[in-house]
Amino acid sequence: MQKILIYGNGKVAKILFQFLKKNFHVEAFTVDEKLIKQKYIEGLPLVGFEKIHKKFDTNDYKMIIAVGYSQMNCIREQKYKEAKFKGYSFINYIHPSVEIHENVKIGKNNIILDHVAIQPYASIGNSNFLWSNSVIGHGSAIRDYNWIASGAVISGDAIVKSRCFFGVNASIGHNVTIENENFIGANTLITKNTGKKNVFISQEGQKFRAESKQFLRFTGA
Repeated sequence: MQKILIYGNGKVAKILFQFLKKNFHVEAFTVDEKLIKQKYIEGLPLVGFEKIHKKFDTNDYKMIIAVGYSQMNCIREQKYKEAKFKGYSFINYIHPSVEIHENVKIGKNNIILDHVAIQPYASIGNSNFLWSNSVIGHGSAIRDYNWIASGAVISGDAIVKSRCFFGVNASIGHNVTIENENFIGANTLITKNTGKKNVFISQEGQKFRAESKQFLRFTGA
């Protein structure tokens, strides 16, 4: 089994560990020394990132960066580049339920969880995080350091540039380009090209005045 180091000590890293441990030998977690508040996570050592290469040889271990979308994914980008500079190479974690067509291109350090649909001729760059049940449409291009939450849909031939966030059930229309560092909130539909660092948020559900049983009587249910 491939020997793996996980960069991260938060919820994302712990969730990823539960997936990885079935097919990889996870040796340790690592974060910057200033962030270490405990010696172990999930029974594995938590090692300072500054000296990780001295303890775990870059020829024997590969790494995966498992941090969230803080600072519009810039932390994940930074740690990916720092680990690469140390000499580490990276794995992709792709859940066994995900079908990868022969014409799909995928870079490095991507995390693709269960039942993500990646359609033919799509391409995915480096250090993207795709949560369960998201859809990457045919011919679409996802560049680097993006966060795509569960249920989000990137339609066919769309382009997603870098460091973007897509909330749960966000939808991007066909042939639309999403520029760098866009924040697309949950349940938000985008059908036109965006500008850099745009934010789009849809109105949340409105509370109805009647109670649930009363509402059902109104609807005839």
